[in-house]
Amino acid sequence: MNPQAPLSDMIITSVEGSLLLHHTKNKGDIAATKAIADLTLKGYLVLTPLVCEHLPFDFVVYKDDKFYKIQAKYAGDNRVVNKTIWVDKNGIHQKKYKVNDFDFYAVYLPDI
Repeated sequence: MNPQAPLSDMIITSVEGSLLLHHTKNKGDIAATKAIADLTLKGYLVLTPLVCEHLPFDFVVYKDDKFYKIQAKYAGDNRVVNKTIWVDKNGIHQKKYKVNDFDFYAVYLPDI
């Protein structure tokens, strides 16, 4: 990393050039951020959970008097799996989503 480069260049370089993209949480954060930006440009108001990280959706959008629960997914291999996966001190865990957990997927395809 060039210490003289603008901060935005350093952040992009440090994320794209490291192992950070291999971590599920970081990929999910990237997908949610991309989806929030896209939906905001399309006129949706975005509401993000302040406290709870254990909801079955990532954020809520509002437009035309309707709310929608959104689950963001990073699809590096161009596929979306209907489950959440996380790792903690006890190992790797998976949980399938239920039909009413969210209203829509927001899928980020990094290759396009």
